[in-house]
Amino acid sequence: MINQLQQKYQLSLLLLLSCVAVLGVFPFVVIRYFEGNITAAIIDMTLVVGMIALVAYAHYSKKIRLISAILALFINIGVVAIVVANGINSFLWVYPVFASTFILVKPMEAFGINMVAGASLIALSDIFDTVSMGSFIVTILMLSISAFVYASHGVKQFRLLKALNTVDALTGAFNRRAMSSDIQAALYNAERSGIKQLLAIVDLDHFKAVNDKYGHAVGDQVLKDFVSITTSHIRKYDRLYRFGGEEFVLLMLQSGEQQHAFVDNLRAAIRTDLKTPDGEAITVSFGVAAWVPGTTEASWLKRADDALYLAKESGRDLAVFSNH
Repeated sequence: MINQLQQKYQLSLLLLLSCVAVLGVFPFVVIRYFEGNITAAIIDMTLVVGMIALVAYAHYSKKIRLISAILALFINIGVVAIVVANGINSFLWVYPVFASTFILVKPMEAFGINMVAGASLIALSDIFDTVSMGSFIVTILMLSISAFVYASHGVKQFRLLKALNTVDALTGAFNRRAMSSDIQAALYNAERSGIKQLLAIVDLDHFKAVNDKYGHAVGDQVLKDFVSITTSHIRKYDRLYRFGGEEFVLLMLQSGEQQHAFVDNLRAAIRTDLKTPDGEAITVSFGVAAWVPGTTEASWLKRADDALYLAKESGRDLAVFSNH
């Protein structure tokens, strides 16, 4: 969900930025055409049409990151071209373009693009017969550094927002919001790309007894320890989510005939490493369901939950795989 939010936010920025740029640049197309400055008019018109086309393609393709990078390069090349062609009359466009670059791409990328564009202006333009090159360099550096600091702060804030929206505050596992989004992605990948995954509901056996005997503070620490142990034994692309209370969901790539052994080894590792303050082992039960055609989020969780129920009924500390 957070990725969709980020995508919509970036697309809205692209649209807003392009609208402002088009409305600002298009009048100069007309002005320069009637002034007889056809070269500058063509460059401005190319910028207008190019921005509209890129934003439309971004909306259609959803390749926001790629189109944003292309647009950042496009407007910087455009501003260098218009300053070289039109001289001092177009020089002030450098500043809004350089600032806009930080909206389109990552701060370090934007800073690099700005420096290359600035160096190109110094090498190719004759405006420094009129404008002080020293003042240009200092002001461009001040603009780029200020924008870099602001954009970097924005990136950190968005990362924090992402963490708050996807991570369980107590255990550090992913939360149900992230789980739902990832399950939908897993279903899509299975149906379209054949990348199949296993979904397991994992429940800590007799966890209520731990809380009753040692208190909730110890119970919370046990949950944290469980997450730490589990994440250290699963693979890079497997993901663990807190489903609620002492129940967790594990989304794993299928590994053929080895998937039963992988789950059993994980269960055994948890039993070995997860302890009460008195050193007693805490066991877990797994209910595991593989993806099958027609699977939905609700049906996948239901099949895993049914398998977990069988594991509990069969004595706990077991992994039961759904046959459906």
